Amino acid sequence: MKNIIKILMILFLCIVAINCSKDDEGSNVPQQNEAPKAFDLIAVTNGASDVDVLPEFLWQAAIDPELDVVTYDLYLDTKANPTTVYKQNISATNFKVEERLHLVTNYYWKVIAKDSNGNTTESNIHNFNTRNLNFPANPVVAAAPFSERFGHSAINFHSSFWVIGGNSGGGNFKNDVIHTKDGINWTLSTASASFSERYGHASAVFDDKIWVIGGSEPGVYTDDIWFSADGITWSEAIASAPFSRRIFHTGTVFNNKLWVIGGFENGGNYLNDIWSSTDGITWVQESSSAPFTARYGHTTTVFDNKLWLMGGNDIGGNNRSDVWYSTDGITWTEATTSAQFDERVLHTTVVFDDKLWVIAGFDGANLRNDVWYSNDGITWLEATACAPFSSRVGHSTVVFDNKIWLIGGEDDFDDKNDVWMMD
Repeated sequence: MKNIIKILMILFLCIVAINCSKDDEGSNVPQQNEAPKAFDLIAVTNGASDVDVLPEFLWQAAIDPELDVVTYDLYLDTKANPTTVYKQNISATNFKVEERLHLVTNYYWKVIAKDSNGNTTESNIHNFNTRNLNFPANPVVAAAPFSERFGHSAINFHSSFWVIGGNSGGGNFKNDVIHTKDGINWTLSTASASFSERYGHASAVFDDKIWVIGGSEPGVYTDDIWFSADGITWSEAIASAPFSRRIFHTGTVFNNKLWVIGGFENGGNYLNDIWSSTDGITWVQESSSAPFTARYGHTTTVFDNKLWLMGGNDIGGNNRSDVWYSTDGITWTEATTSAQFDERVLHTTVVFDDKLWVIAGFDGANLRNDVWYSNDGITWLEATACAPFSSRVGHSTVVFDNKIWLIGGEDDFDDKNDVWMMD
């Protein structure tokens, strides 16, 4: 009996020792650090439309089980599962966008929460659409402190935008130069520049100078070229360019050159010649007859590293809605024979929000105040059929301070000196 009791006691002690050993082993196994708990997005809400281009994103806090510090990465792009990190290591549960998103664009966003041990938890995904171009109901200035006019030019130069020349009606041609830093307060740089009064000229910013090319003086077209470093003092680069005298041509800067394209010359001829210059003095004829029809009142601009030409009035008095582009200014490709917007002349085109915008003009029967845009120059969408400014022609537009500005022009009743802003 005593031997049996001893054996049982030895077995009991062995079992206790084994269990203790297992407990000791378990106490040495590290506990796994857990990721932050699931959380939801709050705003911008899923499926939201007409969202501002400077939205604020909000989300719930992701609670960490071990109370580790949690930071957030915001993902935002146009993919259904966004892969672009828009902002990293956000400590708060919100983020206000500081650089404009694109207009009329479908975006997707999500947030990934990260703890200090590298564990992550991903939110669900929300999508939203940004708003259209904003059209204020009233002009910034109903009557600017310069005379009403059409056929003037406007350019963005040295933190201001500038209005140059034009026709105030009744043959009252102008050679004044006015500028503004806000669209409201205007400064007269010169009431009478060194170049003659004119309208239908072309202007561009090249080599850190303002350039004025050709146009119509009272009774005669011109082919002179002028430049200024300050908008006050003007110098004549060349009294008579090698290209013919013309009106309602275009002047554009592309590939570090000045370009003059098309227009209407003395004698009633439509033009589709193309000229370029590296200094504004010596000009090279790149083409005597481009593949698009000869025309005037068209527009040219630079977009997507290409030179683009749109619309105008060609031989026979036909208004056009064709769109052409070139990667070198010499070889041209027709993007579309007939864009979704109506044929027009003396409209304007600007590049804004990484899109092409066509604004107003004359369709052959009526003046227009519609606005169209395109991401590729091929497919065009209507931003508005009827903007708050009156239908008009011969106005000017310029992109300045992340806004499109429209100045003057001629409507169905008279010449204008109003200033409108769209953003």
